[in-house]
Amino acid sequence: MIDGDLRSRVRRHLEFIYPAMRTDRLVDDVLSTLGLDGTEGAAEGGPRWDEHDVAVITYADSITEAGKVPMQTMHELLDDLTGDVVSVVHVLPFYPASSDGGFAITDHRAVDPRLGAWEDISDLSETYTVMADLVVNHVSADHPWMEQFCSGEEPGSRYLLTAEPSDDLSSVVRPRTTPLLREVETPDGPRLLWCTFSYDQIDLDFAEPEVLLDLLRTVARLVDAGVRWFRLDAIAYLWKELGTSCVNLPQTHEFVRLLRTLLDARCPESVIITETNVPHDQNVAYWGDGDEAHLVYNFSLPPLVAHTMLSGSSVAMQQWLEKLETPPAGTSFFNFIASHDGIGLRPVEGLLSVAEINRLIAAAHSAGGTHSEFDTPAGPKAYELNVSLWDLFAGDGDPLGVAQFLAAHTIMLSLAGVPALYVHALLGTPSYWTPISEPPRIVTEHGLPPVEQNKRTINRRKVTLDEAVDLLGAQDGIRRRTLVELVHRMLIRRAQPAFHPDSPQVSLDLGPQALGVMRGDAQRGQTVVSATNVGHTLLTVDLEVLSSLCPPDSAGRQFGEVGCVDLLDGAPHGPSDRVNLASGQTVWLCLESERREPAHAHRPPAAHLSST
Repeated sequence: MIDGDLRSRVRRHLEFIYPAMRTDRLVDDVLSTLGLDGTEGAAEGGPRWDEHDVAVITYADSITEAGKVPMQTMHELLDDLTGDVVSVVHVLPFYPASSDGGFAITDHRAVDPRLGAWEDISDLSETYTVMADLVVNHVSADHPWMEQFCSGEEPGSRYLLTAEPSDDLSSVVRPRTTPLLREVETPDGPRLLWCTFSYDQIDLDFAEPEVLLDLLRTVARLVDAGVRWFRLDAIAYLWKELGTSCVNLPQTHEFVRLLRTLLDARCPESVIITETNVPHDQNVAYWGDGDEAHLVYNFSLPPLVAHTMLSGSSVAMQQWLEKLETPPAGTSFFNFIASHDGIGLRPVEGLLSVAEINRLIAAAHSAGGTHSEFDTPAGPKAYELNVSLWDLFAGDGDPLGVAQFLAAHTIMLSLAGVPALYVHALLGTPSYWTPISEPPRIVTEHGLPPVEQNKRTINRRKVTLDEAVDLLGAQDGIRRRTLVELVHRMLIRRAQPAFHPDSPQVSLDLGPQALGVMRGDAQRGQTVVSATNVGHTLLTVDLEVLSSLCPPDSAGRQFGEVGCVDLLDGAPHGPSDRVNLASGQTVWLCLESERREPAHAHRPPAAHLSST
């Protein structure tokens, strides 16, 4: 028997999205598609994350080994790259695709045989929590629906989003500067298809309920394969309506609520993560009232951390932290500072000045990278930095740059939310220009222009195992030592309850050269103060002053009144000590009685790589 409350909630979601249609049959179809037609009520899921959780973002073939299936190599090497401190693996699109690093998908329910098989995803899920992409906005121009559309055949003839020559699209906001519309020939004459991202990525028309059902079939396939975390790629652009910006529309938010309701019933331990590279207030709106995404990408963090470390000033980031909202219960941030995409600049609109953003752009170019733009009604505007994080901070192996690279990650590990590290940041991979300089793939149908070259390829390099070994050993092994130290910090972090993603966070103003936060409280049984010298000269932190900035715990104790210990190096400090911090140095201070030791000894990372 179907749970009546579940049915009524699904009905309400669908009536909001499709107000002009009778939804009785659609409710049945939605529930049966996810195997919920016999549901009497879902069991409550347990905690979705804690301080032990750290994610790694990687392509299935970011590192390959001769004679092995890439997914199997990835599985074997994850433990060797990061030891056993990683719990979540975001495997970037592993579906058959034609471009855009796998985000122009030709079959959403298949695994690219060059990468592996569904069994490999299931095997990975036995060791890690697997996070996968739901690319909801579009399909590849090589998808069967495109061929059907151009031939006037079902169902593709109804599934792709079209426009009329007379449509006013002047208010549309999108993350590219290429033409929005693509003309194709059909039996009924020329038609215009909507292409938010590129001519090789054709937008879907979610006003057609069958498109929703097809997406839910993909969700069901992923659940069956063991995927539990679902990244909603480019979700902000799902619903379009003439006369609007066509981004973050109410129907899009309702769609996320619908998916949340369905996954809570189908798989109570599931987690929905929204990927919305938009200004901060629009981004966090995807928490809803705690009924939309469980996690939202903390898109403001990467550019703010980059600005903080490169400028040597914590002012902008400290002001942002002071105003940072507390997520609704059961939700949090997905923190990252590097990924397969660039470092977005839209999320710091209003947080950094135009001059500060321009200095970030100049820094990316000086580091061998570039930047991309997006269309607005007022014309093109800077969208993101395209550069490897290692090059941005430490490309030449300069000790200050290496310290800043490590400090940037340590700041991320200190903040409220689930931290995620990009595999190429772990390796210290340099920017990779070759694919952009090669001739682009030409779309020849109907005399179309070439597909836009993707500047994000700069940070999506594929390396062989031998190349990874050489990379970690380059410059006297500075990358390997940085990786070892980073993993060491993750190991310490996962033992401290104050670093639970939901643990309270208080911003501490330690001056323009320092970034400070206090995590935890008496309820967690621990308080940790993180202080980082983001400046380019020596910094002295007065612990008496630091203690006065920290609110007392529930027992009335002031932090550090009886001294404290640095979790990172074990050094004790008295309540009146002055602690010297070199540029890029962080201390994690807590009371000696509250210190938690890692549960076990940890072997050095990259053991497999070093022995190859």
